[in-house]
Amino acid sequence: MSVRLTRRVVLAGVAAAAALPARAASPVTLRLSWWGGSDVHRAYLASIRKFEAKYPHITVKAEYTGWAGHLERLTTQIAGETAPDVMQINWNWLVLFSRAGDGFYDLGRLSNEIALGEFDADSLGMGTIKGRLNAIPTSMAARLFYFNATTYEKARLPLPSTWDALFAAGPIFRDRLGPDYYPLDLNLQDVVAVARSWHIQQTGTALVDEAGSRLNADASHMVAAAQLYQRLVDGHVVPGARERASYGNVAPQEMRPWITGRYAGVHQWVSAIGKSADTLEPGQRIALGAFPLLPQAKDAGLLYRPAMMLAVNRGTRHAKEAALLLNFLLNDPEAVRIFEVKRGAPVSKSALGTLESEGTLKGLAWDGLRQIQALPNRVRESGFFEHPRVRDGFIDTYERLGYGRLGVEEAGLRMFQDVNAILKRVIR
Repeated sequence: MSVRLTRRVVLAGVAAAAALPARAASPVTLRLSWWGGSDVHRAYLASIRKFEAKYPHITVKAEYTGWAGHLERLTTQIAGETAPDVMQINWNWLVLFSRAGDGFYDLGRLSNEIALGEFDADSLGMGTIKGRLNAIPTSMAARLFYFNATTYEKARLPLPSTWDALFAAGPIFRDRLGPDYYPLDLNLQDVVAVARSWHIQQTGTALVDEAGSRLNADASHMVAAAQLYQRLVDGHVVPGARERASYGNVAPQEMRPWITGRYAGVHQWVSAIGKSADTLEPGQRIALGAFPLLPQAKDAGLLYRPAMMLAVNRGTRHAKEAALLLNFLLNDPEAVRIFEVKRGAPVSKSALGTLESEGTLKGLAWDGLRQIQALPNRVRESGFFEHPRVRDGFIDTYERLGYGRLGVEEAGLRMFQDVNAILKRVIR
């Protein structure tokens, strides 16, 4: 066969091969779980549709809930080895599921699929245990004070900017609006968070001493924490435990007094404030308030940490596809435009750049992030502060105090003893 003929045969073969359709990737189904409010649910579902359009061979099954019960559900799934391929997790859950660093897939092994360079060392460090990258933050967050500006205008009061102004607002709300109006609503978990900030503003130290497996406080500090709650209730600043319970065991944003504006404030995560704003009746406006500081405070006592994180199941059969989904949700411009700041301002540098260039870095979450950046915020808390047993140790005592089963002094001493005993058991 001549060289010219051989060349024609080869070229014909190449052309024929090019005319054949490319071999389709094998179909893959992934499960993705998260918690959130309706705004977050809508954003995730829209992002899934965009992801499936970009990767037609991958189908994503959504599993989503509100906050209540999500940890219990995920705990059961992880224990039964039925956890989703990609899951939204809370930062403090790392101490529950991955004390040795091997509870989730090591994302460092998936650097071809995940643009890890978009995240700074601090944010990656928050998800790294024993040298393994377990999870990546979607955003950083802290709890801030948000108020119903419409109700405050009705009470003829400015939003409180100091602790004294907040305490003074209680009697004014009662006298001007009625006994069922309060300037702030706190469930007992919120009370624990506020008491922690108060403690740090007083002492300048974190509340949990992880190295010592104990509270970084003495009994008098816990008595002061009990006194703070009693003062808020007695001063008509927050509704008491019995009154809150009369509305049922529902999320704060779903309580009728919040929806109608009678409970006129929340202590909420900056990344989750959207779900509180969404439930207000039409015509009401929520606004970011100042974070109150004691006169001598050198630190605001913010619980500053990842708002939420994304992790991959260590037992997934589709690690690369799961990594593609995780990367899409954190870095891809299409997903970034959908989420905007519904999970807080993104940690990803490219995601932040996308929102900045399009002028969408705005709203309550963005205003909150700027407030966080402006506050004195150096004290870092141990993840064990949010351990469920530690949290319940605080809440159980506050509940007894709220129902009159313990006095203030007794509650403070009980809190000191019980929480120290719990920390000794869970920190090993």
